[in-house]
Amino acid sequence: MMVKFHHILPMKSALSTLFIFWVLWWGGAYSQHYVNLSVDNDLYFGRDRYYSSGVFISTGRLKSLTDQEGISYKRYVHWTLGQEIYTPSNRYTFDIDKLDYPYGGWLFLERAFEHYNNHFSAWGVSLKIGMTGRASLAPYFQNFYHDKILGLPDVAWLKPLPQRFHFNINLMLRKRLQLYKRLALIYELFGNLGSQRIAAGVRVGTLFGTSDALAFLGNPLEMQTKGYGIYFGTRLEYRYHDYMVSGGLFDDKAPFVLTNIPYKNSLEAGFAFYGKRWRLLTLLNSISRDNERQLAKRHYYLNVSVARFF
Repeated sequence: MMVKFHHILPMKSALSTLFIFWVLWWGGAYSQHYVNLSVDNDLYFGRDRYYSSGVFISTGRLKSLTDQEGISYKRYVHWTLGQEIYTPSNRYTFDIDKLDYPYGGWLFLERAFEHYNNHFSAWGVSLKIGMTGRASLAPYFQNFYHDKILGLPDVAWLKPLPQRFHFNINLMLRKRLQLYKRLALIYELFGNLGSQRIAAGVRVGTLFGTSDALAFLGNPLEMQTKGYGIYFGTRLEYRYHDYMVSGGLFDDKAPFVLTNIPYKNSLEAGFAFYGKRWRLLTLLNSISRDNERQLAKRHYYLNVSVARFF
């Protein structure tokens, strides 16, 4: 299946222009904010399958407030534009019996709020809205990257998940327990409720170093001083509904879906360096299978994030 790219070039140019104006406006409007680029990919390990790629561009700001009793707290507001791509391990076959994962793309815009009472506790809520299917632009971006950057053939994109509008409401509660001067236990409770995903879980890990962040992979504005952090942890999740594996929760009539494995676990290891103007973060992920048909028992991908403070 050949994919024509000239149809989406005007859309890509418009999105790029809109994002540039958005960043410039945000930078002029607020004194303490950031811009962050975060990329998930499994090509670092010579693979391209399952959760194949994620690209997230985000910006946010800090607003310090005082309640009626004179107690100060911090509130953060974030915007994220993200795209996720999912593919089977056999990317070039046109035999549906050889697929071990549905083709799918998810393009979304997220608005998030985080409330910090102190350096040891925070809670937050966010809303994601977006599209799956052709509107996610996933086949176009993946085949463009394969063709122009890697010199590989086009991915088949056989019977992908259909184009649908989705929304998710997400909640989180984060805590930090200081164990020693440079050693802390950090954990997060989270939940998702929506048409794209329904899930709940916990992330627990140890953070060694000068970082005093509440979560290793989280709000970049938690630290704006020089420092570092080394993280080892795990993420445990029960995913009741996952559109990217099993299609619609009710009757979606997707052309190819599989049965979702609800219990997920991920092993994580990462390093972060903080400067006064920059943050560089890497996180290695080893995740369990999403469905029984997957050929590999675990899937590895690497997150690389770069944030610039203003």
